[in-house]
Order: sequence, then C-alpha cells, then structure tokens
Amino acid sequence: MTNNELMEKAKVSKNTFYKIKNGQNVTTDVLLRICSALDCDIKEIFECVNIENRSNLSD
Repeated sequence: MTNNELMEKAKVSKNTFYKIKNGQNVTTDVLLRICSALDCDIKEIFECVNIENRSNLSD
C-alpha cells in the first residue's frame, strides 16, 4: 500500500500524515483509523512509554 492509498483509506490528511512521519503528535482517533486501514492493532505499531522513561529514549 502506498502512502497516498493509506491516507485515503484511513481518511487522514497529508498534513496529519506528515506530522506522524516527522514524529509530531496526532490524536488517538487518527492512530486508530490508520490501524484499521492496516488491519492491525495499535499495540503492534506503537509502544507506551512512561513519562519518567522518556529522557532515556534516543531519537
């Protein structure tokens, strides 16, 4: 599936899609629509990290 096909299937705008690609925040609703379009569970593509552990993450 191409990026354009994913954006269309998930009903996500280009701006929102590029926010994700650039590591910016998006709503949970957007993430769930992308998961639905990819036929996967949100746990398969995202990991929850405690705020205390965020400083230990590298880019």
